This record gives sequence, structure tokens and C-alpha cells, in this order.
Amino acid sequence: MVEETEIVEPAENNHTPPGWPIELIEFEPSGKAPKSPHGNGVYRFSAALTLSVILPRRGWTLIKQTKNYAYLRPPADQPNPPFRISIAVPTRAECVAIAKRSQARGKSWMGQLGEWPVLYIHERNRDMREIWRNRDTGKIETILHPVPLQSSLHIGEWGIWQAEVNDDSGDFVVTRFSPEPCSLVGATDQPTTAPVVDLFEGAERAVVLTTYERNSEARRRCIAHYGATCRACGLDYEKKYGAIGAGLIHVHHITPISRVSQAYQVDPVRDLVPLCATCHHVVHRREPPYTVLEIRRAIAERAACPLSGAREI
Repeated sequence: MVEETEIVEPAENNHTPPGWPIELIEFEPSGKAPKSPHGNGVYRFSAALTLSVILPRRGWTLIKQTKNYAYLRPPADQPNPPFRISIAVPTRAECVAIAKRSQARGKSWMGQLGEWPVLYIHERNRDMREIWRNRDTGKIETILHPVPLQSSLHIGEWGIWQAEVNDDSGDFVVTRFSPEPCSLVGATDQPTTAPVVDLFEGAERAVVLTTYERNSEARRRCIAHYGATCRACGLDYEKKYGAIGAGLIHVHHITPISRVSQAYQVDPVRDLVPLCATCHHVVHRREPPYTVLEIRRAIAERAACPLSGAREI
């Protein structure tokens, strides 16, 4: 059971805890807020519960907040992304120390340290039970595979800054510390040298997402009109891969649903267009997205100058 409890930590109720260096963190919004009714220069952030508190202390204006996102207007000295904030960040050693102190208290908890949300999970059971049917008897049989209990600590907010500390083998180690020091600069604005670190993947984490409903019939009608061929580069998955590629295609919303932020009547021909996975990815490299015409022109320019930017391998 995770308790929201009083924290016995030096960093509790202290925006600049002792031993936490002040760092300059660079971060990006998840998109722009709709111009109507919010006006120009308002950005959308998914780290809603954290940034809706942190940013107004630094001259930002909170326009709207929900459980999953927040709209904020940056101050005049930071009109465009990427944005930066100066904030106290615990060192790797301090993250491990907090985890060890939490383990000594022997219970899961959640709260706030510095300006960051914190979640500590104490000795989570990770045993796995293998189940199969015995071919000879027809009965279901099982065997338990014991796995050491895991304690873990998470500080920060995904998309801004976060640290994860896990105990898998009797001792706590930092498995995530982001942004890494190479993208985190000190208060003097002098970049720090990134140390050589071990890389880890596979740690579990909970992610809260805002999703937008898609209409499968609108997708079907779009493909029926245009065909399952990319309207930017002409890729036909079936022609390239054979039967295993038949019918594969992405359907791109010319106006992103996230910018509409409400249910609306979609026109499968005017509002949607088939794109291959690559072109669809490139289209969304920018906010607002590139148009299909812009992607076609980019492809044509590369075709006209095939050796530009070429490198020897």
C-alpha cells in the first residue's frame, strides 16, 4: 500500500534542499494550445501536476489545467521552445541515500521533495508463476519462480527531469537520471562533462497518457478513396513486401486531433490522408506538422541532388 504521508526528509517543504545543486534544465512542450480560446503563444505540457506549480513561480501564466495536461504561457524572455528553468535537483548519491532511508523506514510512500513529486515502493513482490498443461495427464500444472523483492524510488516528472533508483540485488543503484549531465548545465551556464555511465533498459514505470479517439470507419473511407499508398512518397507496402504488407498504411490527420481538443465531424477525404510510417514520422517533426506538399517537395529536391550530403561509409 502506498501512503501519502509526512516525509521525514531534509528536502521536505524546502525548494532548495541542502546539498541539491541548482541546475538549468531544458525542456520541450508537447504542443501548442488551440488559438481559440487561449490565444497565441500558449503551450501544452503533459507534466501537468508538476509544471502547473513550478512554472508560475518563474513568471509563467497558467491558462488551463486538467489531470493530464496544462496550458501555460511563457514569460517574455522565453517566447519560444526549448524552454529552460533553474531548479534544485538531487545528485545521484542523494537519490540513493533517500532510497536507503526510505527502505529503513519499511513502507511505501508518496509525496514531494524539493519541487519534485516522489514515489517510493517498498519490497514489491515480483515472483512469477509458470503455468502449463501436462500432455500426459491433461492437467494444469504450475511452478513458482521466486524473484527477489524489489524496492524502488522515483523522483521527478517524465518529460522534464526524473531519477529512478532500484534495489534488485541487495543494494540500490541509479537506473535512470535524465536529462543526463550533458544536457543539464549549472547555474553558471557552463556545460558539465558527461561521465561514462552504464545504460539500462526494461525497468517498469507507470505512464499516464491523453489519447484521442479515432474513427475506424473514417479511416476505411479515406483508404477506399485514396488507396493504401503513401500520398507523399508513393510507397505501396504490398508492392514492396508482398502479401504481408497488404493493406498496411497510416492515416494522417491534416489538422492534428490534439489541436482541436474536442469531438468534431471528420471528412475522410478532406481531413485525412494516407501516409507511410516514415513520411508520417517526418510530417510530425514540426509543430504545426509539415504538409504533404512540403514533404513531396523535400523528396523531389533530394531526388534532384542525390549526392548532396552523401558520406563515405
